[in-house]
Amino acid sequence: MKHAAILLVLLGLQDTPRTLSDRARCRGVVAVRPWAKDLRQIPSTVIDKGVLRHVPYTSYRAGDYELNVYGDPAAPAGFEIGVTGELLKSDVAKRNCIEAVDAILQDREDRKVLASLKRDVDKKVRAAVTFEVTPPTAEDAYGGWWISVYDEAALDRSRATPEELKKITTTRGDVKSGEKRDNPLPVEPATEGRWAADDLQDARSRKDVPEEKQEVYSPVFSRKDGKYVPDRTEADTGWILFICANSDKHEDREEILKRCPGCKRDSTFLWDTDRKSFVCFPCGAAYDNALVKCSTCGKVPKRVRTKHR
Repeated sequence: MKHAAILLVLLGLQDTPRTLSDRARCRGVVAVRPWAKDLRQIPSTVIDKGVLRHVPYTSYRAGDYELNVYGDPAAPAGFEIGVTGELLKSDVAKRNCIEAVDAILQDREDRKVLASLKRDVDKKVRAAVTFEVTPPTAEDAYGGWWISVYDEAALDRSRATPEELKKITTTRGDVKSGEKRDNPLPVEPATEGRWAADDLQDARSRKDVPEEKQEVYSPVFSRKDGKYVPDRTEADTGWILFICANSDKHEDREEILKRCPGCKRDSTFLWDTDRKSFVCFPCGAAYDNALVKCSTCGKVPKRVRTKHR
């Protein structure tokens, strides 16, 4: 069967498998846009109907802009950028979304298809990849306007099994009843690899399931050996970041810690719940919690997270 598929591709009777940009590139392209400077990860509600049924995904939000990346973070099956709320009335905001998708795409012909789409509603397919504009009135739009790029066959291959879903999802009810962690630093819940009740206000809401039973994906998951697992990848790491505010020695300022005390290199870090400290991703050395303080005034932060490169 494998050789037959290759022969069909060579004869031009079947489309060549496509590779879409990974999650890190999608997020990186969007994060540098002026309108996305406050881009942050939000809970992703499990979708159990349609083409996106049980395809794990990661969501990011900046105001009324949203980015969703579907499937394996290292090899996504699709992504979408859209707007909600007041930005539904803004042609400028929609153009911003289109320009961001254009920057993510790496094929000139794909960009031409994107440029040809009608802004209200449209759908075109090129080489097995679908380019679609979905209006807020669509059943699966969650009230948003979206530009989507996806490989439908890849989405089919990206669905999580019931066993995998148990490992990488939780319910809104469990999030709300979850215990607070006893951390030596006030680490943002998503940086720990969990959600807090306050995060849920930004998640998509379903009308067909009681709120407490609605499921959301974990902030961190990856796909290894063809299975989704609750694990971080390098793309989930970042510099240690906090805002030092209300100091009598300086204006409010952003403090970013990059240099690992262990390997002495500019590195990215992840929060290790067991070790109760940030850990350098390349070398595994712990970052002394006592060093996480303002370099100007020495003040201890009130909230700490990681910032992606």
